[in-house]
Amino acid sequence: MDDFVCNILTEWNLSEWIQTFKDHEVDKESLFCLEDHHIAALIPKVGRQSIFQKNLRLLKEEQNTTDPETSESSVEVCPSTSKTNDKGKRKLDLQDESSQSPARKRPREDKQVTKREEVILSKVKNIMSCVLDKLPDQDDKFNKFLKNNIKHLETDKREVVGVFGRTGAGKSSLINAVIGVQDLLPSGDISACTSVMIKVEANMRNPKYEAEIEFITKEDWKEELWTLFNFLGDDDDQEKDEDYLDSVETLSMLYGEEWRNKSPENLMDKKFFREIPEFLSSKSKILTSDTAKELSAELVKYTRSESKEEDAQDVKRWYWPLVKCVTFRVPKNDFLRHVTLVDLPGNGDRNKSRDRMWKKVVGSCSTVWIVAEINRAASEKESWEILKESCSLMGNGGECRQIHFICTKSDIIGRSGNQ
Repeated sequence: MDDFVCNILTEWNLSEWIQTFKDHEVDKESLFCLEDHHIAALIPKVGRQSIFQKNLRLLKEEQNTTDPETSESSVEVCPSTSKTNDKGKRKLDLQDESSQSPARKRPREDKQVTKREEVILSKVKNIMSCVLDKLPDQDDKFNKFLKNNIKHLETDKREVVGVFGRTGAGKSSLINAVIGVQDLLPSGDISACTSVMIKVEANMRNPKYEAEIEFITKEDWKEELWTLFNFLGDDDDQEKDEDYLDSVETLSMLYGEEWRNKSPENLMDKKFFREIPEFLSSKSKILTSDTAKELSAELVKYTRSESKEEDAQDVKRWYWPLVKCVTFRVPKNDFLRHVTLVDLPGNGDRNKSRDRMWKKVVGSCSTVWIVAEINRAASEKESWEILKESCSLMGNGGECRQIHFICTKSDIIGRSGNQ
């Protein structure tokens, strides 16, 4: 056993197996030749096995990236006869030309960078994990600082880009264009609007399009029902009030006309939530699909206030009032690897709950995109309101570091079929 293996095991927080590797004479050369059954014999504990296998795989990838193997193709000279001298010469020339090119293409530069990043990050996490184990149990300020920051390394840091703008400004179409997936977020229907917060990030778990629907709690919805009924009141004149109209819209989306002449307690009956048992059990609902279009069609009733699209014709209940957040996970998308896009209901929306939602999120966004239709970008008070709020958070406890003003008519362009 050499120092390389000893250092590697220490770095991977597997120092208790150093003696075992030493007894079996595992050196640097044999380390790279270990197979699963060898590893199982050396490290019988499954949990530690998996850690070793993962780090060994990353180490091999790093070696292949920094020192790619190249091999030269051999030149085969074909015998020639008096009748085939020219043909034989031509064949030899072609083989000489091919021998000058590498037998195997080098990995693309972006893939090399990605692999190197993974290896470096893995090494840093392992080193800091060793440091964490050796820190004393004292609860002084310095130790707490170190422990908290080391634990934060276990969470992948993502840039959060908040996409803000009034209803109908084209936020969903913009996100579709940026990530290169046309049918992910529904757009283009004048009467429809995004009614819940939507996050878009990379799917690092499987090659499918995935959506995780997070519901509010039963207690929160029960409290919301009482609030809605208080806004309804008994006075017919309240039909002109925005709160009254918002309450009617919300209840009608979920219950149809069944909410009328019923109490909030009656509307908590399980029969209204048969299609979403996850809401009753306080769990997230996971939907998967092979295509973005199919997944988007399944999600219409969870994310939109209403829609005239064909996919929504058979929808009897719209569940967006119960949805806290929907997270789209897109496979094989390098842009989303370290970025999360957040699509929010438009400010300036007639529904006050949707109108106020953006204010709760803007403070946690590292980058803010303000989206406005180009023909009235400078005159929209909603855009200036977002800009003012974002600027107030820069350097004042908020995460915001960048603000971009984007003019677009992407919804209109999408409907007309122009590029």
